[in-house]
Amino acid sequence: MVSPHYDDAPLSVGQSMLDGALANHSVTVGIVFGRSNWTRWFHPTRGRMPAVTAIRYAEERLNAHRFGYRVRTGGLEEAILRLGTTDTTEFLDPGYPARDTPEREAVARMLMTWTDGVDGMLLPLGVGGHIDHRIVAAVAPDLTVPVAFYEDRPYACGLDDEALAAIATSVDPTLRPRTISGPITEAKTRRLWYPSQFDPFFVDAMGADIADRRLERIWVRDSSHPLARA
Repeated sequence: MVSPHYDDAPLSVGQSMLDGALANHSVTVGIVFGRSNWTRWFHPTRGRMPAVTAIRYAEERLNAHRFGYRVRTGGLEEAILRLGTTDTTEFLDPGYPARDTPEREAVARMLMTWTDGVDGMLLPLGVGGHIDHRIVAAVAPDLTVPVAFYEDRPYACGLDDEALAAIATSVDPTLRPRTISGPITEAKTRRLWYPSQFDPFFVDAMGADIADRRLERIWVRDSSHPLARA
């Protein structure tokens, strides 16, 4: 599974890892943009990047233990480092030309080295328009293993099925949804531990998932992906 940042994987498909389709598979989560300087604890600066990256990596290792996946990290810089701003209007951009950016080539090279020995990959669908997520999704045509796309949480929590389907169609018109978990429960949210990141937006989104009995889904092209029949 490919995670643009620390926290994306268990946030998006943690219920499936616990007791859904992913619980029946050996999961390795690859963190693409492993150099981070975002935390809610203090103002992020480039000079604080090593400290913030260490904090976020430690949180990810704990969550990997709690959800039962392995972690590998890439050394690319996340968007707020590349752009030099924490202004969300700069890095949440549904119209971002992800296929035509220089970062896409570096991400493609990284992901291709991660395909050895795997029978399928999960990429983010790009819900929410985060440019890092969209860059990772844009690499799908370069990969030589079956690819499916997961709905990025917490962004997906506020969208209905029609809106999610429209995003999936923009990625690939042949994609179809597959449910990979039962209703999202506190068993998932209690295990999510990212204190340097989680603010009311995350907490409210997770509460809405539980209250609405939302399901975790992936979007697949055909039956070649190991989760296509979930």
